[in-house]
Amino acid sequence: MAEIPSFGKKSQNQSSAGLDDDWPKQVTEQIVSKVDDIRDKTSGPAIKISRSVVYGLTACFLLLLSIPFFVIGTNRGLIEIFDAWIVSDRSSAVWIVYLITGVLWLTIGLLFWRKRPKRAAQAKEMESK
Repeated sequence: MAEIPSFGKKSQNQSSAGLDDDWPKQVTEQIVSKVDDIRDKTSGPAIKISRSVVYGLTACFLLLLSIPFFVIGTNRGLIEIFDAWIVSDRSSAVWIVYLITGVLWLTIGLLFWRKRPKRAAQAKEMESK
């Protein structure tokens, strides 16, 4: 019969064939180590990519969710500032802040309108058959 080589140092507890009593454990550890290495090389990048996608989508969702709260909070803060320090009437402060906010959104919309492709708003011509 072929002899299975001994892995590691020889101990005092050797069988008659000259093998360590611990060789099955050592072989198992080596197999598990190699399987872990292969798994890390194959599924490791897939796990990193999937985690990146999930975290990225979560961050985008939270960002989109926080934008309206930011706008509402900014408007409320400006109303309080205008009411306390600039105008004496609360309704005037509200309308001034609404006017400022409207002009801001109008300016942003006009900037986006200028950046659009030149023929984007025109209807496409139909081909005659």
